[in-house]
Amino acid sequence: LEEISKGELYIGDTLSNDIAPKDRDIAMVFQNYALYPHMTVYDNMAFGLKLRKTPKDEIKRRVEEAARILDIAHLLDRKPKALSGGQRQRVAIARALAMEPELLVADEPIASLDVSIQAQIVNLFKHLQAEHGFSFLFIAHDLAMVEFLCDRVGVMYRGRLVEAAPTGELFKNPLHPYTQALLSSIPIPDPRRERARKLVEFREEAFCPPGTWAEVRPGHFLLENRRDAR
Repeated sequence: LEEISKGELYIGDTLSNDIAPKDRDIAMVFQNYALYPHMTVYDNMAFGLKLRKTPKDEIKRRVEEAARILDIAHLLDRKPKALSGGQRQRVAIARALAMEPELLVADEPIASLDVSIQAQIVNLFKHLQAEHGFSFLFIAHDLAMVEFLCDRVGVMYRGRLVEAAPTGELFKNPLHPYTQALLSSIPIPDPRRERARKLVEFREEAFCPPGTWAEVRPGHFLLENRRDAR
């Protein structure tokens, strides 16, 4: 998107300064979807492939496969104005996925979405990365999303990368003052409720007794192989 003014851009082991952006094997998902309003979903997804002069039958295969993965196959004939925000972002992700990139850049891809849809899109990114093996650069201000989704975190301050580390290490031991200030801004839970927390194992049908709070996160679940289960 920008000309390189100095330095070297490596993607994997490849020096990419003199490689045209369209040939760098990168795809991008934007915060504002960046869909062409006059094109159908199919044509939006196929546009980048057409620019690469991909054969028509290969375009059709990739678009239909990406649409199936993102569960938008029934929307291929519609135009963006007929879609919800969550559907538009799924189209934008599917368009990027159809390029079969080595690197996917996601620039605030959930910022414009309702909270209920944000979780769906973030889980979708995690699933796609695990399923298809590409790397992605996920740009976000929501620290909880970053912690959940990313293997490594880089912190930008005044246009510079001031700290980068594995996610667990950075959240546990931030070194740069800006990172420390950033993490200290995360709201602290009610201390009385924190002190009252305890681990409870529910084995009955009633999940939670009346009048109690229950916090359930993905990490709280354990898949158990019960050979004696009926």
